[in-house]
Amino acid sequence: MFRPVIILSGIILSSSVLAATVSDTVPASQYVIGLSPGLNWVSGNKTQTLNLEPDVQKTYTANNNSPSVASGELFIGMQKLLPVHPMQHNLIGQVGIVVAGVGDTKLKGNIWEDADPAFNNFTYNYKVQHTHVAIKGRLIGNCGWIFEPYVSGSIGVGFNRAYDFTVNPIVSSAVSAPLFGSNTTTTFVYTLGIGLQKSFNTHLQAALGYEFADWGKTQLSRATGQTLNHGLTQNHLYANQIQLSLYYIF
Repeated sequence: MFRPVIILSGIILSSSVLAATVSDTVPASQYVIGLSPGLNWVSGNKTQTLNLEPDVQKTYTANNNSPSVASGELFIGMQKLLPVHPMQHNLIGQVGIVVAGVGDTKLKGNIWEDADPAFNNFTYNYKVQHTHVAIKGRLIGNCGWIFEPYVSGSIGVGFNRAYDFTVNPIVSSAVSAPLFGSNTTTTFVYTLGIGLQKSFNTHLQAALGYEFADWGKTQLSRATGQTLNHGLTQNHLYANQIQLSLYYIF
């Protein structure tokens, strides 16, 4: 009669000791710093027709074949074990501030005078430099596998500097209109990501993932003598990014 009670008591006692040991050796929360270089492929360059003056109209066609652009991201935040089961932690949460920057993205296309494709006299290109500051979180599956899956997301404020607008003639005798000026736009940005990470020890993590980003709005300023509208405007620039990350936990 007493044997099952003794066995059950032993199990409960062992479980309590194990739980205490786990809680003692694995901190509930820690600080984390991460560095993430990446490669971006940008899309969202849209064809648009602008009235620059009452009697001047031009169509700027869009070419979305942009080369890859390097980026970098710094993450500073906290990591916390999220109890899903009393005897184990199945999820790890990370949240913090991220500062990200991307190299020059080139947007380009053709210019139709009078918005007429028969007068395709020029090509154009300009550069966009993107940076943002955001709150970012990651949810990591702490399931004891060699590679741990994660999802991530961020929202924040971005700064898109559009500059170096240039025009090149297709027809040698064509004379271009004045060029659009540089401009920096402050805008809302967000990212969504998925990937896999490897925990080498309690302090070091490495991750490889995909991230989608909406960089928000970018806009060139008016050209000299322009009386209507602004320069070329993109309401959304999208980036598809492959990102390699290193995190140090302390």
